[in-house]
This record gives sequence, structure tokens and C-alpha cells, in this order.
Amino acid sequence: MSGLTAAILVGALFATGAYLILRRDPIKLILGLTMVSYGVNVLLFTSSTLRKGIPPVIADKKTFTGDISQFVDPLPQALVLTAIVISFGIVAFLVVLVSRRNMLVEQYGKAPDAPTAINDPFGATAHYLSGLDADPDDYEWVDDTFREPAQSERS
Repeated sequence: MSGLTAAILVGALFATGAYLILRRDPIKLILGLTMVSYGVNVLLFTSSTLRKGIPPVIADKKTFTGDISQFVDPLPQALVLTAIVISFGIVAFLVVLVSRRNMLVEQYGKAPDAPTAINDPFGATAHYLSGLDADPDDYEWVDDTFREPAQSERS
């Protein structure tokens, strides 16, 4: 794979992943994060030349006087393996987090005297909630808070 092809592939994976992460749907968020992790894997894997050679294992280091240019660099493969494990863990955590969020929303939606969920970051009207500060440094819209119903609403 040439350098230009790898750069275009990595750029397309990062762009697609960033676009999907910025959508409001939790499934698209998970898919976008997966696409970004694929981009990181391709970037790490193409950072070194792929060539055949002998493994970088020397039985007797003290008596070795050969040429080390025939050895293959194992670092890119080790970094890709580590990135795969880390990205799998993050995606698994995100799936559990979204599943728990969905269970909470369903649970609070079924109870008659349950608090009303506001400030749901995945909700359809998340940016149109009234009463939020307009301060750009305030991340109040991310909070998953619940408003207790008033006495008149409970009756």
C-alpha cells in the first residue's frame, strides 16, 4: 500500500468517524468511535514498512556481530494489537453505558409519579431545553438530571 493510499484511507476513516460521532444517535456514536479506532489501527500499521525478514530474536547477544537491517520491526504490530484491545474495551464500555441510559429512560418513563427526564444528551430536543445558561463554558446540557413533578402534577 502506497503512502498516499494509506493517507487517504486514514483520512476517510477519521472523517467518517468524526461525522458519525457528532450525530445524536447512540448507535452512530458507537460506529463512529469504531471507525476512528480503525483509522488509528491503519495509521499505526502503515507507520512502518512491511517487509519479510527474520524475527528480532537473538539467541546469544554477546557473540552476535551480524547485520541488524534484516530484522523486522515488531513495534507497529504490537501497537496495533494494543490499540485493538483498548478500542474494544472502550466500545464495550460505551455499549453498556448507552444500554444503561436506555434502561433508565424507560424506567422513569413508565412510572406514573416518576420525575421527568430533562437534559438528555441523546434526546431529540436536547439543545432546545429552556432554562439553561447560555455560557459556552457551561456543560449543563450534558447533565442527566431529573425534575421532580410538582404537587399539582402528582394528583
